[in-house]
Amino acid sequence: AIKHVPLSWLTDLRARLNAEITDAPGDRFYLVGETFAYDNRELLRSYVDPDTMLDGQFDFPFKARLCEAVFTPTGNLGAFGTWMDGNDGFYGPGSIMTTWIGNHDIPRPIHFASREITNCREGSNPDNGWNWRPSQPTGPEAYERLGVSYAIMFTNPGIPLMYYGDEIGLAGGGDPDNRRMMPWTEGSLNEHQRALREKVRALGQIRGAHPVLGRGRRVTVSSDADTWVYRMTGCGDEDVLVAINKADAPRSVTLPAGSYENLVAGGNVSGGSTMLGARSFLILGPVP
Repeated sequence: AIKHVPLSWLTDLRARLNAEITDAPGDRFYLVGETFAYDNRELLRSYVDPDTMLDGQFDFPFKARLCEAVFTPTGNLGAFGTWMDGNDGFYGPGSIMTTWIGNHDIPRPIHFASREITNCREGSNPDNGWNWRPSQPTGPEAYERLGVSYAIMFTNPGIPLMYYGDEIGLAGGGDPDNRRMMPWTEGSLNEHQRALREKVRALGQIRGAHPVLGRGRRVTVSSDADTWVYRMTGCGDEDVLVAINKADAPRSVTLPAGSYENLVAGGNVSGGSTMLGARSFLILGPVP
């Protein structure tokens, strides 16, 4: 909690790091802080300056708005895209925020995605940490919504943070119930947990193979309340196209003309009208 640390300590730490650590070419000693504030970006920004303070912070405003856009029935992806356009450069030149949807301070995100929790700013308290022990959701919907949120997080700038167990939609209320033992055996997972884990695995591999997803510039192609199509560009010659449907029913989107490689499922996809399944996404690259 960097807001509880004297600012002089932070500036001294950064000065020592700058003076005593030589980064390898292309590397950076990343210094990140936590300020638990969903609706005060100015407070988060006041500690961010890669030269003298933090490189970035855990992006609490991003978490709240992604949760509202994807998990709630009235969420609006188009409005979220507009908010993201204003958030991209908000923290200043050279800043790199840490994006996240779950951490150790709040109930597990699967319960936001299942709509058991409707307040996307819910924290931990005695009622949800000790008295409410939610069970593992059994239907596919919550896991698919969580997968959509991860697709957005892994295809946008920032450093994605995954709290252990969130890759399988592990159940858990507030702290300390959100620290349940990790189930390691295949037989302990339901089919939807395994499917979510494979999506997360694919998203990590795709992000690693396509630097534009973390370092590029996002250009919205189209958006409405339920869908969002955007292109990540400006990082070399290779663009990546992302199409999101957060609705609980299939939706049609129009892709720019061309032929693309489906980076998630394999095969090729042509531009034009494309149907996205309920709570699904496409990530498309150039045909090799």
